[in-house]
Amino acid sequence: MPAPAKILIVDDERDLVDAYVRLLQRAGHNCIAAFDANEAIQLIDAESPDLVITDLSLPDTSGIEIIRHIRAKSETTPIIVMSGHNAPELNNAAHAAGANISLLKPVSIAELQRVIVEALGR
Repeated sequence: MPAPAKILIVDDERDLVDAYVRLLQRAGHNCIAAFDANEAIQLIDAESPDLVITDLSLPDTSGIEIIRHIRAKSETTPIIVMSGHNAPELNNAAHAAGANISLLKPVSIAELQRVIVEALGR
């Protein structure tokens, strides 16, 4: 059995983050949460997560800034982006910045678990 992944979840929707954290912890992952980009960047620097799941629309800046920060530190950390808006230009910008997988909200826990396994290569 692979070691649990440390997953950072970034979204300003606290109820959604809490639900994902609970469900992913039950699946054996270690989860940390941030509710804005500044908090996320601090956690990325302090915790070096194995995988980051971020919303693209955050109150203080775009999730693309988080992606750029991660890529400046690591070329290999998997990044999953989520958005409540089907905006191809935003998804294209996220992938150009270094995101690996894009999901349209709402995302079921089954779909999220599937893409986490895919992103981690497990």
